[in-house]
Amino acid sequence: MEGAYKDKYSFIGEWYDNQASLIRRFNVFYYPTDDTLEMFDLKNRKTFVRRVKVNGITLDNFYIGCTLYILGRLIKIVDFACEDTRKKLHKDMEITFAMLKPLPTKIAGKILTHFQEHGLRVTKMKKARLTADDVNILYRTQLTDPTFPFLLDFLTGQLIYGLELVGKDAVSVCLKLLGERDPSKAAPGTIRALYGTDMVRNCVHASGTLEAAMEDLDYFFPPPPLNTARLRLTATLSNCTLCIVKPHAVREGKLGAALECIDEGGFEVTALNMIVVENINAAEFYEVYKGIVPEYKGMVEELSSGPCVAMEIVAKDKSLNTAVEFRKLVGPSDPVSVNSLQIPVSLIY
Repeated sequence: MEGAYKDKYSFIGEWYDNQASLIRRFNVFYYPTDDTLEMFDLKNRKTFVRRVKVNGITLDNFYIGCTLYILGRLIKIVDFACEDTRKKLHKDMEITFAMLKPLPTKIAGKILTHFQEHGLRVTKMKKARLTADDVNILYRTQLTDPTFPFLLDFLTGQLIYGLELVGKDAVSVCLKLLGERDPSKAAPGTIRALYGTDMVRNCVHASGTLEAAMEDLDYFFPPPPLNTARLRLTATLSNCTLCIVKPHAVREGKLGAALECIDEGGFEVTALNMIVVENINAAEFYEVYKGIVPEYKGMVEELSSGPCVAMEIVAKDKSLNTAVEFRKLVGPSDPVSVNSLQIPVSLIY
């Protein structure tokens, strides 16, 4: 029993210390027997965080490139710290890149749910408008393909979703779920067979190898300052409102269902980004509720407990006030109220 208690997975984590303007590196240890964490400062050679349980963090949250919110700090996992951990988790924590081509929000939601149900979690997501240069880079292996000129014309200037997917053998699993590039030849039940129409409008593009996936992810989700100049967000800031899919709903795989509900309710998602909100920023965001709503502390802790998805929502009927009408769709903040009032449609989970 003692041996099992000490069993652990080891990772290298980085934290940007704003006050010192430097990156600090740590060993981040995860103990699966009780879901606890420990951090060791590599420079100062001392324990930085003693073994503690952090709500919302399990082994599923660990993969190379992920960002974890640990006791007020955003820690980026950059590598395995030992070969034993690498051998055990390398395949289980594989990442890949997928791009949802221009399609209705409802179909995008169904595709996200399809990925989730087959073991692929969405860990990064952003809506962007592609330029011709973006298309050339993302389709660099298909530049000589006869369909490429049509792809270039179809995608340039259009809104798409970029995804980072994590799961066991993510690259091969994703490609299998998509099916053949030609929807007419794709196996029944695959994404392209279900929602595609031809080799250009076949719903999803995905990386063919792990190496290509890393390159695509680096391009689509670049670090600062490139993230402000490349594949920028697509907010219209006109007759719109903000919708946040909270961390618990993202963890539970409900993002796809939320997108479907938004579309069916008469709204469009005009901008989207998956982000991690620090505790201090969550407190500022909810400041208007401080001292008024008893759940204020819990609201702050929930919003900063993991990745959330921020969306700009616009009513399809331009004559409507988006903020007012969308509140009707979302319903009361208390799910119990939704049930007791027998509201037929609500985004409350």
